[in-house]
Amino acid sequence: MSTRPQLHLPPIRPDARLAERLSEEEAAVIRAIRGTAFGAIEVVLHQARIVQVVRSEKTRFDAP
Repeated sequence: MSTRPQLHLPPIRPDARLAERLSEEEAAVIRAIRGTAFGAIEVVLHQARIVQVVRSEKTRFDAP
């Protein structure tokens, strides 16, 4: 059985220009994407605003 390497990604460093354009919700979506090696990110919107970020991650095992 193989083990999946852990991802150790640095937090998003706020850049002055980037911080002006990204909301906290948008930054959360980017963090979810960067923190998921295999899986899916679901972004739930309500009236064009991000209200929820769902992160599903897969763990795969080699066949015996």
